[in-house]
Amino acid sequence: MKNLIRLSVTSLLIMLFVVPVLAQDTITLNPYTDKTFGFTGVVPDGWKDVGNGLYRRQKSATDITLFAQQSVPLAADKVMTAMLPQLGLTTAPDSVGTYKSAALDWTLYKVDVKAPAATISVDFALAEDKTTGRTYIVFLQTTSDEYDALHKTVFQPALDALAPYVEPESTDTPYTQEDVTLKNGDVTLAGTLTLPEGDGPFPAIVLVTGSGAQDRDETIGAMKPFRLIADGLTRAGVAVLRWDDRGVGKSTGDFDKAITSDFASDATAAINFLLTRDDIDHDKIGLLGHSEGGDVAAMLGASDKNLAFIVSMAGPAVNGADILLQQNKRILEAENSSADTIKAQLEFLPKLFEKIQAKDADGIRQLTHDTVLAQIKNLPADQLKEIGDPETYATKQADSAPTTYNTDWWRFFLTYDPGADWAKTTIPVLAIYGTLDVQVDADQNAPAFEAAMKKAGNTGYQLTILPKANHLMQAATTGSPTEYATLPQDFTPDFLLTIIDWLTKQGIIKPSA
Repeated sequence: MKNLIRLSVTSLLIMLFVVPVLAQDTITLNPYTDKTFGFTGVVPDGWKDVGNGLYRRQKSATDITLFAQQSVPLAADKVMTAMLPQLGLTTAPDSVGTYKSAALDWTLYKVDVKAPAATISVDFALAEDKTTGRTYIVFLQTTSDEYDALHKTVFQPALDALAPYVEPESTDTPYTQEDVTLKNGDVTLAGTLTLPEGDGPFPAIVLVTGSGAQDRDETIGAMKPFRLIADGLTRAGVAVLRWDDRGVGKSTGDFDKAITSDFASDATAAINFLLTRDDIDHDKIGLLGHSEGGDVAAMLGASDKNLAFIVSMAGPAVNGADILLQQNKRILEAENSSADTIKAQLEFLPKLFEKIQAKDADGIRQLTHDTVLAQIKNLPADQLKEIGDPETYATKQADSAPTTYNTDWWRFFLTYDPGADWAKTTIPVLAIYGTLDVQVDADQNAPAFEAAMKKAGNTGYQLTILPKANHLMQAATTGSPTEYATLPQDFTPDFLLTIIDWLTKQGIIKPSA
């Protein structure tokens, strides 16, 4: 589940503000491998790694020079659309040329932002790898006075050096991995099926991702929850099927036009695919849904007769509007926001939801403009300086808001109540929540889930709340999404053990000797 805004791709932190011109020094580039974004490349020596693929030069407190390299499992046109609000643009800039490196074909762009005392230059390039469905990004921001020098010494060498990197799969895994494709109408989903040792037939589980465009590993920074789940459950004797979301990675289709019920249809296609295989036990096919995937689990739990069991991983049990109100409150609390900030956000959201449901693009724009302008007035002086002219900043944010919010996904998600479908689900269900999950709050959703199970007369459910676990089921300190990348990129020890123990009790997994 994303925090309010349904972010699709990169989170480049582009800060456009005026600084004194700095003299250009000799720059040394160091080779490195970024396993989070999956490439090898170079980075400037001495520049500060601020996370998420971003490096700041920081020659002074006001130095805006920023270098970034990232990759996302989306086509280049989708990446460009996601970057426009961060660049202060409403339409894509014209390309200034192309460049073919040893590894990738780059499309080049340059954007100049006029400011009162200087011009800020943004240099960026996109390269789409058609074989994997990933787009690579190289980005440089600096003053116009330094642009030529840094273009030659940092940006151009980065294009030459960047090459896709795929971490080798472990050769000692006691199971096989098979690349598969699933058909759902005119959409083709590309995925991976892991099969335990032996001849089968095996019990199986399909994995359904949370909100936002996700690859088959549900990659979030360096954390790959679905790869970890597939490894753990396949070792325990369960076949696991996971896939790139429609329009992501190697899958076809348009992610931006899809709503949650479309993802449920994709999950049904995955179940039907497993039913065609002789190495799968057709009476023991289940589904694990994470976050928004928990909504899919509820939908299919109430309707799919081929489904034998469900694992809900931080799955909602109340409607999306209620989820987002509590989510915003808890995230802001985890980040030590002021009481006034939290109050203002919780007053803003219902107004936004009303505009979304009314398909009121102009209303969304005006509400965003007024809210951003009001928030700016309360910022500290140093942050005000970074933003520049408040009216210009608020207008840019407002212009991009209808594209973000005025969508069918938002209208469906805000009103869909999974509790109604959970109340029709009679197959065994394991629901797992974390006490430090600030995105799908356990205190809000666990009681609603249990009430729905009792209404359904479901005697095969189990509700488990893991202490200190966040939304990704990592052992956390605050639960804030900003903390995810700082934690060990693995689950709390209780998470997979809880699933395996429950599947054993249900007779899905044979007890170990």
